[in-house]
Amino acid sequence: MPNATPPFGADRPWLDRLEQNLETPDAGGEGTDVEETSEADRINYAQVEFELDRMKKKLAIWEIFVRYMKDGADSWSQVQHALSTDDLNEIVRICDGVPLRDVLLDPH
Repeated sequence: MPNATPPFGADRPWLDRLEQNLETPDAGGEGTDVEETSEADRINYAQVEFELDRMKKKLAIWEIFVRYMKDGADSWSQVQHALSTDDLNEIVRICDGVPLRDVLLDPH
């Protein structure tokens, strides 16, 4: 989904409900009928797919940063100044037009 960045928080209620359900699942739990599913409970597949893509990008970038930490960088400014041109180009490729801040920071 290149450049398909919706505004963060624009369609997050489903994710917030999922987090809440994982923390405190329904007592009834099993056997809910598909016909009884409310519109508010429906999964927004496009938003889930977008979030998964963002997480993959985030992980790939953090893996680059961790290599520098393993090599001795112990501050963000050291990591930033140590990044090779190849790694900077890789980060730009991973971001695919999305600002690095939007990829790395959680939207809430």
